[in-house]
Amino acid sequence: MNTYTKYCPNVFVAKCTEQHTKGETIILTTKYGKEVENEVHNYLGRTKDGFYLYSITRIDGTNSQTRALAKADKLEGYAENAAKRSNAYYEASKEGADFLALGEPIKIGHHSERRHRKLIERNWERMGKSVAEDEKAKEYNRRAEYWADKANRIDLSMPDSLEFFEFELEKVKKHHQFLKDNPSARAHSMSLQYSNKTVKELEAKVYTAILLWGDDDDIKQVQAEKLEKTEAKLSNKKTDIVAKHNGFFAFNSEQFRESYAKLVSDGIITDGDKVCHVGAGSYIPKTNVESFVKEYKLS
Repeated sequence: MNTYTKYCPNVFVAKCTEQHTKGETIILTTKYGKEVENEVHNYLGRTKDGFYLYSITRIDGTNSQTRALAKADKLEGYAENAAKRSNAYYEASKEGADFLALGEPIKIGHHSERRHRKLIERNWERMGKSVAEDEKAKEYNRRAEYWADKANRIDLSMPDSLEFFEFELEKVKKHHQFLKDNPSARAHSMSLQYSNKTVKELEAKVYTAILLWGDDDDIKQVQAEKLEKTEAKLSNKKTDIVAKHNGFFAFNSEQFRESYAKLVSDGIITDGDKVCHVGAGSYIPKTNVESFVKEYKLS
């Protein structure tokens, strides 16, 4: 059975027992047992238990925007009904208004005492209900505004998100560069750091949007770029560990002689001490090899 599963915030994808092709229509079953037609977009990989993951869009056009709009409409209806009830209670609280406006005191022991008290109690209760319903209407309107605002937002669950986030990324990159070039334009000391964080967040969203909705060439390109960055990061980490253990990199005999001589002149080793090659052109003094290997494995 094909079902939905959460891929990232705001995004649910198809979790399938069999492989499917782009553009194919498949049936997915919700957790409530409802069957929904969806169009397959991109293959996202496999889960640990062997299911195939695909980005999908519903055939009926339902997405986060339409759901938000439906919620907003529903809440606006609730607000309208609450306002009507509030007004009705308010009008009802005017019972006997002409009599009460006279300020006639309650006559203790008179046959009108009970009727007079009941009239005041009824109107007081009705006014309280009117106020309560008015507060409900305000709360429904507040929630309706929230969902109406969400109905205008684009998130990663929609194919349009790729173009949208690419556009947003270009904007924040330009702003970030502007702040780098013009320190005086920074609102506070952390402006550049916050700007850089925004760039990183949008880069992550663009990467995810490409995986979900991009074409095959774009997906291959971003995956290759990410692999390259990861390898570079690992390489830098190795460089730091080599330096920490008084090692050096040498890719020819001249580089080796110069680096070895520097270790001797710095008093790290004595001329004639052995250095060991630990791979990829990196050399470590023999006395530090064991600690280097342990730290490198842990990294």
